[in-house]
Amino acid sequence: MGDAELEIVWSMCPGLAPRALRRLVRAFGGIGPFHEARVEEWVACGVDAAQADRMEAWRRSRPSADGLKSELERRGIFVLARGDDDYPARLFDLPDPPLALFVRGRRDLLSPEREVFGVVGTRRMTSYGMEAARWIAGEMGRRRAVVVSGLALGIDATAHAAVLEVGGDTVGVLGCGIDRVYPPANRRWYEQIASTGTLVSEYPPSTPVRKYHFPERNRLIAALSQAVIVVQAGEKSGALITAQCALDLGRDVYAVPGPITSRASRGVNRLLFDGAIPLVDPNDLFSGQADAQSASPRTIPAHLEPCYRALEQHQPIRAGELATVAHLDLGYVFGALLEMELAAIVARHPDGTYHIRPSAAPSPA
Repeated sequence: MGDAELEIVWSMCPGLAPRALRRLVRAFGGIGPFHEARVEEWVACGVDAAQADRMEAWRRSRPSADGLKSELERRGIFVLARGDDDYPARLFDLPDPPLALFVRGRRDLLSPEREVFGVVGTRRMTSYGMEAARWIAGEMGRRRAVVVSGLALGIDATAHAAVLEVGGDTVGVLGCGIDRVYPPANRRWYEQIASTGTLVSEYPPSTPVRKYHFPERNRLIAALSQAVIVVQAGEKSGALITAQCALDLGRDVYAVPGPITSRASRGVNRLLFDGAIPLVDPNDLFSGQADAQSASPRTIPAHLEPCYRALEQHQPIRAGELATVAHLDLGYVFGALLEMELAAIVARHPDGTYHIRPSAAPSPA
């Protein structure tokens, strides 16, 4: 069997979690060497003896990739291996892309040619969060952008619903087997997305929900998206994990400002403090992006030029360090960086350093 066939076969191995399979494939240097390894070698790589025996029994049963695919397709499920042409190209940006992806619905929504945004947020949304999510996702749906989310309660379900209501395209990424509806309250949206959009999971059918599945799911939301929008998030919201995954992948992260008195907005407001792009109107996403309001270079005010030129030479750098190395007044540097950050000329990293956004680099006056 070729690599693609082996990826499908082993992704269906009973009891072998996707992250464990990815780890083993990395350890052995590929799916082929892993498949050919002895049971003792699996155990030496950390597989417990009982699981190794199950894996050996699976291998000895000589399952056919074509047979497994046909069985799944009879149930309306497609499986895409990393070696397949229609495997989502954006997932290769991950250090550990799924070996196989289970899909229901339209595979064309996973094409790299589509404009795709992740929209995520808290399960405990407020009326403000609901209104913002509906506005943003609905506008994206009307403009034929694909909205990716996690089909969770709260912001996720609201975003999916808003897109479906305007006849738009949406992708739901699941933290369980693709044949399971979780949470059950979202069955209506699950069935509608399966019919008109796309459902995706890296877990084989019948896999139950596990708490650790959700951070793994969140990395797929980030990877499938060209940018991620956090609508509303508390201090410990899983949406912040998605945002961090997006940053790690070099994706833009937008954040919808919320009331500073609202617990539901503390996480998203922290993202803004740490350098996320403020999103106050979804139309900004379609007018050259909020981080680059014009495709052509822009002129910046003369009073910002000393700070801009210094940052250009020393980025990434913290404000205090920039003031020291450039011999600029600290108060001026803080004010100039803030002004350029709000204008989306510079971005602030979570570690407090600043850099000039390549797509927004302006021409000095």
